[in-house]
Amino acid sequence: MLSIVFGLIALSLGFWGMIKFWWYMVDVLIALLPMLLLFGGAIALMAGIKNTGMRNSFKVKKRATEEPGTAAQKKDE
Repeated sequence: MLSIVFGLIALSLGFWGMIKFWWYMVDVLIALLPMLLLFGGAIALMAGIKNTGMRNSFKVKKRATEEPGTAAQKKDE
């Protein structure tokens, strides 16, 4: 019961603050929007790369370039 009362008080103070200081809220939203777009775009890019299988092709190319180096090291030993 006590948490319900504190929750209602917090909600009412939050609504009051949003109405009273509306322009500060707009400034915060304007500042957060580009950051959210950057993070969302990065996550979407990573998810797209994972789903297309490009990540696996990068690993195959990396292994192909590493194999001659490891063979040369074995000869030297």
